[in-house]
Amino acid sequence: MVTEEKDHNAIVKGRCCFHRSPTAEAVAWSENMDTLLTSQAGLDAFRTFLKSEFSEENVEFWLACEDFKKTECAEKIASKARMIYSEFIEADAPKEVSEIFHDSESFSINKSAPR
Repeated sequence: MVTEEKDHNAIVKGRCCFHRSPTAEAVAWSENMDTLLTSQAGLDAFRTFLKSEFSEENVEFWLACEDFKKTECAEKIASKARMIYSEFIEADAPKEVSEIFHDSESFSINKSAPR
């Protein structure tokens, strides 16, 4: 009787792209989310996972917020804040991240902020 040896990597390759990175790097990702997200391979793998869960907008929101935090020009800050709000936060936004923003009193938009 001949037994077929299964290629377990083939199964992993079909589901996620963590197989592309060295084991040590992948282990580091499991220990620290910042390590995962600051590595291009880690970010790509996480994005692939989120796509499979139909929630890629979460990492896009995070990336937009990280970019926002680095912005120094007041004009660009206001513009990026409006973009983040319209893309991810407002009701029926194209990439709405969560309903909690609409139900939570802890989240509010300052209407007097520059537009």
